[in-house]
Amino acid sequence: MARPRVLLTGFGPFPGVTENPSAWLAETLAERAPSLGLDCELHAAVLPTEWEAVAALAPRLYETLQPRVMIHFGLSERARSFRIERSAYNRALPRADVLGKLPASPVILAERPDRLDTGLPAAALTAGLRARGHTAETSRSAGRYLCNFLYYLSLEWAARQESPPLALFMHVPHAAAQGGRFSEAALLHAAQETLRLVLAFASERAEATPMEDRTGPGFALSEARLNAKEA
Repeated sequence: MARPRVLLTGFGPFPGVTENPSAWLAETLAERAPSLGLDCELHAAVLPTEWEAVAALAPRLYETLQPRVMIHFGLSERARSFRIERSAYNRALPRADVLGKLPASPVILAERPDRLDTGLPAAALTAGLRARGHTAETSRSAGRYLCNFLYYLSLEWAARQESPPLALFMHVPHAAAQGGRFSEAALLHAAQETLRLVLAFASERAEATPMEDRTGPGFALSEARLNAKEA
């Protein structure tokens, strides 16, 4: 079986935030891949917090890399824990990006579903992070800013593929250096363990027979089976 190609993304600075830990997480995780013992091919990309740039760059990344797994990291200034996002909504808040521009439309993609859900078991991923010592929660909304924008684009592209890739958005809090509760080491470990858990699910899905395969959030992958896949 070919090694799965994984796309990791983070965002650059945005109004009010000069240092975005999500960019550092994506790049550092990809850099340390050889030492993690993960059987995958990691690619990292840092996206500017610009409506037009994300709309243009994200589809290009999908088509160029053809990833089997996509994990997007984003900063939530209000988060007190790591948040596994279940869904993305086809709505864009009229909020200025880093260039001061607003989204082109309140709808991300015309004539598309109002909501798209990840094919990953969000609750099991959250439980897996908690079992590894991290404060984590499951969230039903990635917001209406660029995090949700990117997540919706990824889920919509994935749904149109013959063999749909897995996509996940994870919100992270500020690092301690920026006034948050968690050290950079804790942020990186949580991101690393999320990647391990997602890869375990992807492997389980790949091994399933067509009758057993499930791609919705209700896929019955137990925490015990996730833990058994941990490196």
